[in-house]
Amino acid sequence: MRTIFLFLRENLITFLGMILGLIVGYYYWYYYGISDGAFGFSSEWWANCMFGLLFGGLIGSLIRK
Repeated sequence: MRTIFLFLRENLITFLGMILGLIVGYYYWYYYGISDGAFGFSSEWWANCMFGLLFGGLIGSLIRK
């Protein structure tokens, strides 16, 4: 149990970046997404959320170092 808390504490900035990226990805889909499916990335909410999650994690890990 202690190792889990240590892992979470060491990677807190990365996890916060992932959560922020997830929220930004959803808002991007909600306001700017293409609903007719012409561009697959913008037409699916889950694709935008996953991309935001990954990008936010990347930015958070770069900030941490």
